[in-house]
Formats: sequence, structure tokens, C-alpha cells
Amino acid sequence: MRVSEKVYLIDTRALGFEKIVACYLVMGRKTALVDAGYSSTADVVINALKEMGVTRLDYIIPTHVHLDHSGAVWRLAEHFKEAEVIAHQRAVKHLVDPSKLVASTLEVFGREALQVFGEVQPVEEHRVHSAADGETLVLGDVELTFIYTPGHAPHQFTVAVSDGSAITGDAVPIKYPGKPFIIPSTPPPSFDLNQFIDSLAKLGKLGSTIFHTPHFGSRETDESHVDFLLEKTREFVAVAEKAYREGAGVGGIYMALERKLETEAGEKLPIYAQNLVKISSMGLYDYFRKNG
Repeated sequence: MRVSEKVYLIDTRALGFEKIVACYLVMGRKTALVDAGYSSTADVVINALKEMGVTRLDYIIPTHVHLDHSGAVWRLAEHFKEAEVIAHQRAVKHLVDPSKLVASTLEVFGREALQVFGEVQPVEEHRVHSAADGETLVLGDVELTFIYTPGHAPHQFTVAVSDGSAITGDAVPIKYPGKPFIIPSTPPPSFDLNQFIDSLAKLGKLGSTIFHTPHFGSRETDESHVDFLLEKTREFVAVAEKAYREGAGVGGIYMALERKLETEAGEKLPIYAQNLVKISSMGLYDYFRKNG
């Protein structure tokens, strides 16, 4: 589905759900796939590309290496032998040797979830290259600019597209289609609140008119929209911090956040959003514990 002049959305149908995890194809004279989804849904992405007439993929670009964004990179790289993989410099080592990434995922999500996410194997080292903050990649008649946006993860960048849009990774709070909930993704072990706020504010000054988000879909944006997202992020964190200061653990933080979101929306969180809030509760608990 075309979502801006040069960008097309692919629904990876993650975990058996529609409209949960997206990746984005940028089409110029060359092609780039930004984010790849879980390894377990690589065939969905490959088939979608085939239906779009894409027989050659020049670049595979995970915004960061959490498995819902990078898990399928190795499978896509195997299928598209000519593709170069581009990632943030702190992500490169995890693509070449995913053992620490897999171990961290196992610790946070558990073995059963890891099996659902799918197998992760290394990408050949000579095919993986880093992109620095502000670096550009020319795809012929369209340019990509890499903007370092840590906070959600220290190995994350946003990909600004010269058609006036930006592929954000998880630098932007999550909003599922048809649902009123706005949920910042604050996972362990490396969530940093100040960096998250700074990165989101940076995106507000990009001048992009469309954010292409992984969870899920494309949204019109401007600086006032980003100000609103910043406000919702601060509210979310404040509720979690109040619970933490009152002695709550991860479970108590989750209950406080669930109550806030459901009260504001007037409806129950769907199961996939519950899981997101649980992981975000873990990350915020860890952040408060580390930072006093």
C-alpha cells in the first residue's frame, strides 16, 4: 500500500495479527526495505515484495535490532543476495553475531515467545555496513537521511525520506489503527527517558509531514502533533513513576498504566497492547531503579 510519494507499507502480519508490525519499502531507481519484522514472518514480506514486482532489493535497513524490526534481516538477505544491510553502528555487531540479542530477548520475553518470533542467524559481515547520524543514501530520485534517535534503544535511527516523510522506528509512541491508546515503547534493558524525549523532539523539528510508524501505519504530523506525543509520553511515565515511588514493582506499574489507558479510552486494552504495556512497565521499572 502506497503511503507517501516514494514509500509503501507492508503488513508483516506479526504473531498472527494484522496491523501490528509494519515494514516500509522505499522505491526510487534503487529499492530499500526499512525494517524487516520477525524472522517468523519473513515469507509474508518476501511474498508482498514479489506481488509488488520487486525482484531486486538493494538495501535492507533495520531502524534498530529488536527482533520485531530486525529478526527477518538474515532471511531477507539470504533471499536477496545483492542486498546490502545498513544499520546504526551499535547495531552492526548484533546482526553479525546475534547471540547477545537472542539472550536478551529470551530474558525479557521467555523461550516460548522467542520460538514464536522465529530463528535468528548471523548476516555475513561483509554485507553489513553502518550509517552515521546525518549520513545520506541516494536511491536515484529519492534520498534517505539517517537521524540518530536513541531512547527506545541505543542502536536506533530514524530514516528521513526526501518525499517529506520519515520512517521512525520506535522513536514515536505507538498507536494501533482504530484504537485510541497512545503507548510509548519503553523496553528493558536500555530505555533512556531523556534520550527518548530528546529524540521525539528532534523529529518534531525535521519538517516531515508524515510519520511511517512500525506499530502501526502512517500518520500525518507536524510540530504540534509531536508536542502532543511528548505530553502523552510524560503523562505515561509520570503514572509509572508515581506507582514506583509508592513501592510498586513491575506488576503494580503495569496495573497503574493499564488503568490510566483504559480509563482515558473507555475500552479494554487488546491483548497485543497489554503485552506492550507489560514490556514498557518492565523497562520503566528498570529505568527508575537505575536512576533513583
